[in-house]
Amino acid sequence: TLYDVFTHASRGVYAGGAAALQVAREVKRKLLELAARVLDAYPHALKIRPDEERGQGVIYVEGVEGREITIGELASMARHKNWGTIAAVASVRQGSCPPHFTAYFVEVEVDTETGKVRPIRVVAGADVGRVINPKLAEGQIHGGFAMGWSMTLLEDTPYDPGSGDLLNRGFITDYKIPTARDLPPLEDFQVFFVETDEPTGPFGAKGLGEGALNPVAGAIANAIYNAIGVRFYELPITPDKILKALKGR
Repeated sequence: TLYDVFTHASRGVYAGGAAALQVAREVKRKLLELAARVLDAYPHALKIRPDEERGQGVIYVEGVEGREITIGELASMARHKNWGTIAAVASVRQGSCPPHFTAYFVEVEVDTETGKVRPIRVVAGADVGRVINPKLAEGQIHGGFAMGWSMTLLEDTPYDPGSGDLLNRGFITDYKIPTARDLPPLEDFQVFFVETDEPTGPFGAKGLGEGALNPVAGAIANAIYNAIGVRFYELPITPDKILKALKGR
């Protein structure tokens, strides 16, 4: 079980993954030491392989058929023989995550009668070091774009200049966020990763969280400019601002 104060600075995999990797290595060392006692072999002569049929790992003596034990069997044996719990604890302080890089290419359609902006196509590329979990990494890109789309076109927090009171009446009326229907369909959202090796990260990985969001606003604003020839320098770029800019063009 990982514990951290909180996830910040795109360090979830970089810091938490480093701790998990360190603990896993220590647990592996203990497993091999105990298995060596059971299989009558030196720890360095043992290997671990996954066994899909049994749904767990198997420790075996390399080159010797039949001399093996599952991790579950070994853990049960260690408990009954009072060899101790096969567990480990590690504390890792990674420091700042190395820079990661993300680029977005966004195509939009702007309705010049209503001012509404609709996404047509998105292509996103990222360098996050080694990609540990491709599906989760791709999902984080999709999530970052959704947050960026919302920030760029919808979210606003106006305050009364006299009282300082927040003027939004709630999520339903004033502070809207996008739904799946507001975002491009998956077939029009392409994600690719340029893998590099980060020597300080677990298995060569870096972070991704903030990089998935940061470039989105600029890409959308540039796409709107390309569509209607008007630059916007403040967010959100709401339909009323677009219509006003078109009239004053």
